[in-house]
Amino acid sequence: MLRQFGLIGHGVVGSLFARLLRERGASVMSYDLRLDLEATAETMRQRILADGGEAGTFEEVVRESQSVLAVTPPQACREVAARASGFLRAGQVYCDLASTSPGIKREMATQVNATGAQFVEGVILGAVGALPVSPEILLAGAAGATTAAALQQYGLRARFYWREIGLASAFKLIRSVFSKGMETLLIETLLAARRAGLFDDVWREIRTTLAQDGVERMLETWIRSHAVSSERRYCEMCEVGRFLEDLGVEPILTRAAAGLLRRSNEVGLAARFTREPERFADVIEVLDRALSEARK
Repeated sequence: MLRQFGLIGHGVVGSLFARLLRERGASVMSYDLRLDLEATAETMRQRILADGGEAGTFEEVVRESQSVLAVTPPQACREVAARASGFLRAGQVYCDLASTSPGIKREMATQVNATGAQFVEGVILGAVGALPVSPEILLAGAAGATTAAALQQYGLRARFYWREIGLASAFKLIRSVFSKGMETLLIETLLAARRAGLFDDVWREIRTTLAQDGVERMLETWIRSHAVSSERRYCEMCEVGRFLEDLGVEPILTRAAAGLLRRSNEVGLAARFTREPERFADVIEVLDRALSEARK
């Protein structure tokens, strides 16, 4: 049976999804805000056609699709879901793929489900590159499993994550603390290295460190040693911050790292350990309790 997909938002992600869906024989109709602007309407229409889809109005895309995939910026997703709810009906699926909070996803779910349609929470993991390969997509909600199966059938790497709305988005946002933190940390490190004339040496050291067989062991060691070394590391990062300023590099991430180390000192983390613990998770558990006590 030919499946009708509707895409709200035809940027980089929407364009890739349209091509992949069409390659597997699905019917695709897309709407993008640029279709409503005289200066960009024709260019957008041609782009949609080139991706194998059909350009439609917002109402047409929502009304005529079995599954609506909303690929919008986080700041627009609630407004788009509210607008779509005016046209949705029983039997349809509305899948929101914006990177937003669990609370907003649940809010949209209540609104969409009230129409008789089924809301599916979706999150996209990893960057969408130039290669025509689907990123991994996590789906949640009562219709999450069936939607994942349908998307898999049509070439998208979707998998069912959880029945409860909100957990997939929570996973994505928490994951971003690490991934975006690493990204920005690398930017600040390499900018400083370039200013110091040490770019190649520093980049080689980073690659060597991350290429080691025991990366997991190394990460755990950093966390375990945080229990007894946070004060020394705080002082070190203060020095790092001053050095970066001397180089003319604003130490944004360095200051943040120093702030986190200072906080561990202020709640007395080192006093709670007589030695470095065997389990790295113990550090996180004790720190969590110490921070909770400090807030009381």
